[in-house]
Amino acid sequence: MVVPRRSLMPRNIATLTVLGAGDMGHGIAELAALRGFEVRLRDISPEVLESAMKKVQWSLEKLVAHATITKENAADALSRLKPTTDLAEAVRGTDLVIEAVPERLDLKQRVFAEVEALAPPTAVLATNTSAMRVSEIAANLKNPSRLVGMHFFNPVLLLSLVEIIPGDATAKENVEAVVDVTRRLGKEPVVLQRDTPGFVTTRLVSTWVGASILAAEKGVATPAQIDSAMKFKAAFPMGPFELADYTGLDVGHHAGAYMASRLGAAYEPPQTLRGHVARGQLGKKTGRGFYTWQDNRVTESLSPDAGRDFDNALVLAVVANEAARLVQEGVASAADVDKAMRLGCAFPKGPLEWADDYGLDRVVKTLQTLQERTGHALATPVKPLTDLVAAGQLGRASGKGFHAYEQGTAGGATAAATGPSYETILVEVNAETKVAKVTLNRAHRLHAINEKMVEELSAAFDALEANEDARVIVLTATGEKAFCVGADLSDGGGMTPLSSASVARKGHLLCLKMEKLGKPIIAAINGYAFGGGLELTLPADFRVAAKRAKVALPEVTLGLLPAMGGTQRLPKLLGLSRAKEFALLGNRVDAEDALRLGLLHRVFENERFEQETMAFAEELATRAPIALRFTKQLLNAAPTTDILSGMELEATAFGVLASTEDVVEGVTSLFMKKKPEFKGR
Repeated sequence: MVVPRRSLMPRNIATLTVLGAGDMGHGIAELAALRGFEVRLRDISPEVLESAMKKVQWSLEKLVAHATITKENAADALSRLKPTTDLAEAVRGTDLVIEAVPERLDLKQRVFAEVEALAPPTAVLATNTSAMRVSEIAANLKNPSRLVGMHFFNPVLLLSLVEIIPGDATAKENVEAVVDVTRRLGKEPVVLQRDTPGFVTTRLVSTWVGASILAAEKGVATPAQIDSAMKFKAAFPMGPFELADYTGLDVGHHAGAYMASRLGAAYEPPQTLRGHVARGQLGKKTGRGFYTWQDNRVTESLSPDAGRDFDNALVLAVVANEAARLVQEGVASAADVDKAMRLGCAFPKGPLEWADDYGLDRVVKTLQTLQERTGHALATPVKPLTDLVAAGQLGRASGKGFHAYEQGTAGGATAAATGPSYETILVEVNAETKVAKVTLNRAHRLHAINEKMVEELSAAFDALEANEDARVIVLTATGEKAFCVGADLSDGGGMTPLSSASVARKGHLLCLKMEKLGKPIIAAINGYAFGGGLELTLPADFRVAAKRAKVALPEVTLGLLPAMGGTQRLPKLLGLSRAKEFALLGNRVDAEDALRLGLLHRVFENERFEQETMAFAEELATRAPIALRFTKQLLNAAPTTDILSGMELEATAFGVLASTEDVVEGVTSLFMKKKPEFKGR
């Protein structure tokens, strides 16, 4: 192992150079320019550079059209972005160089050798490789301590993860510099503990795709059946075959071949994948792969029923096993493995979180069955998995697996709101901050509401009502595009008067439950909230939104009407006149206009939306929980209660609160000038 030399790290990275103007390169350059960095974008081809700048301009115009940024923001970003074909000009005086050239080891090594000779000795060097060991890329550098892996995800503007990989010789201060830049770019860094082929994300996605292909090769299910099961049963935005086609089968083949050359034959690309690549069927880019593509879309349609009989565990158990192997090898912690897969690869749950939910003993049995039936090279259960099972730590049900879970009085794990694993939502409870997070998780349908989601939301709110560690509930959705676009009109095979009325009534009951819940609910609208999606936020006690969010009740434009209480709650919030204009026209309204209308309580900057929302929730959670409950109930009852009856209820509630331990804590803390610690008693 090379002993790292101390790097001459610049105090503040302000100028950034991106090498390679392909999709990833110009995406990184656009993001950096938007975030205030001076950016040089270099490519050897003038034509590629010209195309890249046109794409950046188009992207900025789209962001302006969607009110994500202003025209002034776009103009400022373009003024900070300088294209060039001259490498010396690109790196002159730069603070950070990010390489995003094609995935060829010899090419990357040659580029960095040239950069090292031309860039300031204080410049930090970063490679955007998705699979190659950083130490190999740095092997020919005079000072390998300068090079850090900085793996972005496409599309760069949307996906929040940056996987950061120190090479064997990378200096700690250079890793810290890259982490700081990542955060300034508005991204979430996951720093790996060890440099390994494929890192976390590429290795696990390759395993997911490879295990799926092997299942198809063995005749267990067709690609369409597996993709359908992953999308509609497990809430993946794409199935493994569709994703492989979308990213390029040659890309997957190259990554697999590289990992196999370093890690062993178990990582070889499957035979079917090799065949497609040999025939030039590379997926979306050639129009043919596992599917046929036209206009950037798969021509074959996937129905929810197609994958009904496929057991996703036959694939996900292999992914979880490989994730456990990464933990065993010291590449990353279980928490960081799961975080990387959720943020970078849009997995609905991290693979080890999924394993904990499924039961680690069941994971081991599934792997053993796969070994016997298919001889899958990666299906041998790894030691961390078998050790946990031997110790009786079987996952969420037992309170501990790869993650620890708070135990409720009935012996259940409160980290999942003392309930079962959900299919359409995610539920987390932070026992320290006392904030629960309920996240809509049907990204492939833009979180459209179906009956299953209504049932699971109702069950989750029941469980959270009984959970003492949950004092405030945040209701949000995965991703940044949509909060919820309304009812899933494709769900259930059509609407009849009877079935439609039944669905509406279930929605009514859910919204009434939210209103009556004894804990404040914050609806955190991260993107589009249309129709039933907006109606789902109306019974919340607070509605906050990112600036990019848009809201609407467009049902009348479809020949329908708002049917989750929208016609009844909206006039109470906006007044009758404004409610009529909003609902009868059905137009989309941006977040700041919705704030002025009184539909929203707060609007946060896009890049700080989650942070500000959770800070708001955590502040609210410091208030006395019994007082919150009574005050919420009295306020909600006020519009339909005459003032004399209301004041009588108020006096009674005040008397009850006066006898609680919390009021003693509150008054004592006031006199002692300390922060009260309410217990809810």
